[in-house]
Amino acid sequence: MSKPDSNLNFSVLFERVLGYWPGLIDVAQLKVQESRPELYTVIGLGKLGDSIAEELNSEIDAVLAVNLCDALASTIRSAAFFCTEIKPGLLRPSTVRENFEKRLHRAATVSDLGWSDDDILLVQRYFLVNKN
Repeated sequence: MSKPDSNLNFSVLFERVLGYWPGLIDVAQLKVQESRPELYTVIGLGKLGDSIAEELNSEIDAVLAVNLCDALASTIRSAAFFCTEIKPGLLRPSTVRENFEKRLHRAATVSDLGWSDDDILLVQRYFLVNKN
């Protein structure tokens, strides 16, 4: 695997992005829809993920940074229903990866999301490097 391709390896990306997330996240504050308690948000989590993705833009291409931060935030949100604090480093990489790759597939196929042709090519390269 060449150096540029190793930077597309999920494990490498995951560790790099995880390094920007706090070691412990307080997820105690949930906003729950009264009529549908299964629908909830974690107060401040989306903003945290967005700010980390923005900070990563100088290191990782935006399409990867945004989608991986969104995948991490989504995985944390799912766990937040069951606990009040989460250590992102303890999340199952396979769960985050599945979420991330679903988002990348959507980024590559839904033109309304606004990703460029270069972004789509990067996503295709990511999948070539990470084929299992």
